[in-house]
Amino acid sequence: GLFERRYQVRCEVSCLGIQNNTYIHHQHFLAIETNKMGQCCSCIGRYLPFSSIEMSTGGVTDDELLANEEAVQVHSIDVAMSAPSISIVDNNDLKNTVSGFGLALADVPVEQDRAYWEWRVKVGNGASNTTFMFGVSNKRNSKFYEILAESTIPPERHGTKFMGAVSVSDGDVVGVAVQQSEIPMIQLYLNGEMILQDGGSVSRFRGTVFPAVYVPDGSSGSATFLYSEDQYIHGPPSPDLTPLIAERSLM
Repeated sequence: GLFERRYQVRCEVSCLGIQNNTYIHHQHFLAIETNKMGQCCSCIGRYLPFSSIEMSTGGVTDDELLANEEAVQVHSIDVAMSAPSISIVDNNDLKNTVSGFGLALADVPVEQDRAYWEWRVKVGNGASNTTFMFGVSNKRNSKFYEILAESTIPPERHGTKFMGAVSVSDGDVVGVAVQQSEIPMIQLYLNGEMILQDGGSVSRFRGTVFPAVYVPDGSSGSATFLYSEDQYIHGPPSPDLTPLIAERSLM
């Protein structure tokens, strides 16, 4: 009968640049949601009698799908990848401020060719300035910190190879510009001005990296991760440096 047959449909989804072999069975119905929905429906319609089977988007309109894609992403500091000596301050559920001391990583990898974010620094104990480190770091876990805690490696070198040291005062903002299209490179900015001296740039980092900050021991300071345009204080030096985008949104 009609519902005992299996149909094989080959749909070309040109907006993604791939071809999907889609199987439709009366127990396994797949709703295809792409920018080429009409083309997919037209293709499938040549093979299936739609008097008994209908395609559905689950009641989601094109405008709603577009709104979901453009929704502001929320990123925070990743507890599992950060040093156990780091404390995360819950600012209205944002969890994007760190205090304590050690290395802290954000929960979003740097996937796009050119990206930008900022850190707003608070310096405690009445100090006029102190040295934080900014840049990126590879993925870390608790075992990484356990091993280093038993070594003779200074704490400021725990995962900070791709980071630059910056002397900051209370209220300073450090911008981080990353480009990966040619030679991977990081350029740091202090209060909107490019840092030209040593520590202002890092080149040739490798692997999957995450935004990172190192808070020095004894500083009683904190750093707040600013990753979206509405949070920026100074903003990127170039319009092609865009806010961080999670990998699932690049697919």
